[in-house]
Amino acid sequence: MEDLIWDGVPAQRKKREEKFSFPVITLVALDKPGAGRKFIFNKAAQELLNIQGEERVSFGFSADRSIIAVRKATDINSGIQLTKTCTISDKKTYEFIAKILNLDTSVENNFEIVSNGSLNTLKLHANIPLTEEVIMEECEEESAVMPEPEAIEEEIEEDFSDVEVSMDDMPFALDPEFSRGTEDSTEEGW
Repeated sequence: MEDLIWDGVPAQRKKREEKFSFPVITLVALDKPGAGRKFIFNKAAQELLNIQGEERVSFGFSADRSIIAVRKATDINSGIQLTKTCTISDKKTYEFIAKILNLDTSVENNFEIVSNGSLNTLKLHANIPLTEEVIMEECEEESAVMPEPEAIEEEIEEDFSDVEVSMDDMPFALDPEFSRGTEDSTEEGW
């Protein structure tokens, strides 16, 4: 009886699983008309940007739109406020990023945050889940390189002159009804 929840309804939310071990901002897929334009900051991104729930973040764009940067907002009147779970929903920023990068918004778009110390820029990530990345990294560390398969070209001449085949050995019957065609067929047979 100790595992029962009394005088309340259990939480219905699913626990969010981290897909990446490095800093990532995810632009959530738009799966239905009017869906919120949501950004999710993973734990590594929260640590890198030194942000917590309900603080503010700012996005910066270069004049030629080749660089997108993110930072913790410098004051209470700038940037976009995060939720308690470090997400934001901002239609204007979401659609601007999707437009300049020509993103497919029907799928999640993950951006790795690349930090050079003073600037945290966003780099579109190849959407590979953590499990595959870990495997790839382990292979790279072990220098496990699969050799290219060698093409073997070999001419094979087969002589079938001694094979005798009779029509009785064929897997189909040469029935006159069968070879007549479909003119006598009816739709009821189908």
